[in-house]
Amino acid sequence: MSVINLTETETLAIKSIDERQLDKKIDLAIREENLDGLPREVLLKSGDYIVSQLRSFQDALSRYRQAKSAQNRENKFSEAHRYGHRLLSAVRQMKDRVETEEKQRQLFYIHDNGYPPFRFTNDLTATVSYRWRQRVEDDWTSGQTTFRHRVIRDHSYVLTKPRRKLSAARQAQLDENELVSTWEGMVSTILCTLRDYFADGGDGNAIPENFLLKVDRFGRLNNFSARFWDDQHGKKTDP
Repeated sequence: MSVINLTETETLAIKSIDERQLDKKIDLAIREENLDGLPREVLLKSGDYIVSQLRSFQDALSRYRQAKSAQNRENKFSEAHRYGHRLLSAVRQMKDRVETEEKQRQLFYIHDNGYPPFRFTNDLTATVSYRWRQRVEDDWTSGQTTFRHRVIRDHSYVLTKPRRKLSAARQAQLDENELVSTWEGMVSTILCTLRDYFADGGDGNAIPENFLLKVDRFGRLNNFSARFWDDQHGKKTDP
């Protein structure tokens, strides 16, 4: 799954969008009450965030088109403008992200297209590969780190208990779903932490080859779980 890196298709699509033209076409779409003039094919290739804003704008425009009374049409007109502005804002934000990623890739790159394990257990692991350099003229240095997390199951916080005891198969499916969700959140936290570490000028040589994620007092992960530099055992030692 891709978390922190835009795909090449998304990057090219975002860069091809003319903000001024899009602004005009959004206004035209509202006046004509349809999306015919909008570059939908390009927008649909620009990533989930822009696609979600496009669909929200489309829904708002549909509500405006279906409104009958003068008061309702006025309200839906304002709503369509609001969602149109959000679409334009999303494009501007993603253009800024493209620019940021292109600058960062001159000094570091973190591979975020890892695959989940074949079988999920309470001992979750994720191995992340990356490369970095201090200056653009330097050679690349590659590294990889395996992050680990021991899941502690605690259902005491569940307020609603099932009326019937779940079958073994059903309970196993629920447990696996929970592990999948935990692993996905864990990977997202790791990737964002590494990205921020390198973006702040962090030294790739200081990243440990293995790191046990830190948990809160309830045994759960949070946004600080992968901050290896906050912990003494997160430093490399000589072999």
